[in-house]
Amino acid sequence: MQKSKQASSVHRLYRGAAVLALACAAWSGMPAQAATDAGKAQEVLAQKGSVTIGIHNRAPWGYRDDQGEAVGFHPDLVRAALAPLGVKKIEFVVSEFGALIPGMMAKRTDMIASGIAITPQRCKAVIFSEPDLAVGDSLIVATGNPYKIHSYADIKANPKIRLGGGRGTLNTKNAIDAGVPQEQITQFQDTEALVSAVIAGRIDAATLSAPSVVSVLQDPKVKGTERALPFTGLIRNGVPAAMYTAIAFRPEDTALRDLYNQRLAQLKADGTVRKIMAKYGFTDDDVAPAAVTTEAVCDGKY
Repeated sequence: MQKSKQASSVHRLYRGAAVLALACAAWSGMPAQAATDAGKAQEVLAQKGSVTIGIHNRAPWGYRDDQGEAVGFHPDLVRAALAPLGVKKIEFVVSEFGALIPGMMAKRTDMIASGIAITPQRCKAVIFSEPDLAVGDSLIVATGNPYKIHSYADIKANPKIRLGGGRGTLNTKNAIDAGVPQEQITQFQDTEALVSAVIAGRIDAATLSAPSVVSVLQDPKVKGTERALPFTGLIRNGVPAAMYTAIAFRPEDTALRDLYNQRLAQLKADGTVRKIMAKYGFTDDDVAPAAVTTEAVCDGKY
């Protein structure tokens, strides 16, 4: 009798998962077969009740706080996505960034949720969810943004503005490609020296990736500065040049990826993603454009 009840319970769980998956498919345009597979993935997740996530201990992406709790944009997003699916235990495993993909492929983790960007090269090794953030360039300026800098074009137009950038970084290259004269740019060896130059007034703005700016400004020792908002960086193919972050999965786990994409779409629609973004200092500048898909990024179009 007990076994019969358990079988009935599992059947109801599967049926409910399949109905939810098909409903989400109709809403999101997902093919019915993918939705059915996602429903099966939900059943497996609910029965297993746990999942292991790789992070690389870097704010604001995925890191352990002073109490040892895994926090950050992606851990919070994964919890919001998976908890309603019956996943009672989410274990976070910290490793070096370069070890995240090999660790997942070796099945030490089930997913990577730690600020990993979609790139054509990585798309050959793993599969990604749809983008959750657009990681573009950002600026640190003095409080009040005295020069009212909101784009590289503003810097280009005013030869008095002194821009700082990391030596050899993509952010510095983007500024140059956007037309900022190199004589207006001072390059620094590391982020600490770059930020110190803004605080001391030796430069008027520092270009860094948006997450780096968010992380720097969370440091209570960094005073007298703010993020330049809004900000438009280098424009490529009609949209600001950016790295698009997402959750990574093993290539064979397409059903799990599809299930996660359903939940991600729901969390974007109900405002949860925006709330998590705000918690970790992200703004509307960091929203992934709806037109940018993982497939397009994997194909090198963005």
